[in-house]
This record gives sequence, structure tokens and C-alpha cells, in this order.
Amino acid sequence: MKLILKIFAASSILFSCQFSSAETSRIDEAALQTYSVQEVLEQYPAGSIQSQEAASSALQMVAAARANIEARYKVDQRICHPKFFTTSCLNKAAERHRVDLLAVKPLEVEANAYIRHARVLERDRRLAEKAAENAGKPMLNETSGENRAVTDAQNSESEKNSVAKESERKARADAYAKKNAEYVERQQNLKANEAVEELKRAENIKKYEEKVKASEARQKEILQKKAEKEGMKAN
Repeated sequence: MKLILKIFAASSILFSCQFSSAETSRIDEAALQTYSVQEVLEQYPAGSIQSQEAASSALQMVAAARANIEARYKVDQRICHPKFFTTSCLNKAAERHRVDLLAVKPLEVEANAYIRHARVLERDRRLAEKAAENAGKPMLNETSGENRAVTDAQNSESEKNSVAKESERKARADAYAKKNAEYVERQQNLKANEAVEELKRAENIKKYEEKVKASEARQKEILQKKAEKEGMKAN
């Protein structure tokens, strides 16, 4: 009897744990389905990254957002399969997945561009400090002075090229971010228009069904009156 009670207690605990795990899974899936990247985009609007800390934080948030987007996409796909219009549901899930990934991409580009630019500035600062330090030392001979002048000129030219390349990279990053932001805005407007059109279609279907019902009611009334007249004639 004690053995049976122990088995029953163990089974109850196992069932309770499984139920709790399933309930937690459903809660997590519900939270994922409502997840939006707008919070990340609102926290770091275009041009808001002005420090190394902000750039690093933005990259961490982008990584977390991507993980949530991928997890939400898997949940959306699983939910779509039992539905009647499976293909349409999967297409909407894929589009939602693609648009959100595009939405966070400009933030990643801007953060990486800032970090690269900060590294260039830091390198230039160190080179400038080294050049200033070397300038304070006495020249051993004319040859060493000439060599140092050549080296300084080469370093200066290298710095100019690095700054120019970094400016070009930043310009490309800004252009890419702007292009993606415009695309995301167009997609959002398209979704809004689709919602309006869908509402119009629903209203038209409702009106059509009401007309059909009204027509059927009139036909029924006509037939009923006709039957009544024929009954009166027969009497």
C-alpha cells in the first residue's frame, strides 16, 4: 500500500511539473506573438548614437531583437499549420519576419559605423601624441631628421586616407539606413492600406449578404401572398 502511495505521489508531482512547463510555454509563446521591435527603434532613433557605450548597448539590443524575431517566426509558423488558409498565414508570418529584420538593420549599421569611427579617432589621437612626443626629442643628425620627416609625412597621408575611407563608410551606412527606413515605412503603409481594403471587402460582403437576405424575404413574401390569393379563389 505504501509503495502504491509513493508511486501515486511521484506521478502527481511529475504531472504537475509537466502541466506547469506547458503553461509556461504557452505564456512564452503568447508574449512572443505580441513582440514588436518598435521599442528598440524608439530607444535608438536614427542619429542618436553618440557614444561607445550607446553603440555597444544598441548592438546588444539588436542581437536580442533578432533572437526574439526568429523565435516569434517559429511560433507563427507552428500556429499557421493547423489553419485552413495555411499558405496565406505563412506568407504573412514570413513578411512580418522580413520587415522586422530590415527594421533593426539600420540601427546595427549605425552602431558599427560609430564604433569604427571611434577606433579611427582613437588611433589618430595616439599617432598625434606619439608625433608630439617625437617632436620634443633632439635630432641626432640631419639624416635621422629627414627620415623622421618622411615617416611623419607618410603617417599623415595614411591618416588622411583612413579618415576619408571612414567618412565614405559612414556615408554609405547613413544612405543604407535611410533606404531601409523608407522601405520599412512603405511596408507599414502598405499593411495599413491592406487592412483598410480588407475592411472594405468585409463591409461589401456584409452588404451583399444583407441584399440577398432581403431579396429572399421579398420572394418569400410574394410567394406567400400568391398562395393566399390562390387559397381565397379556391374558397
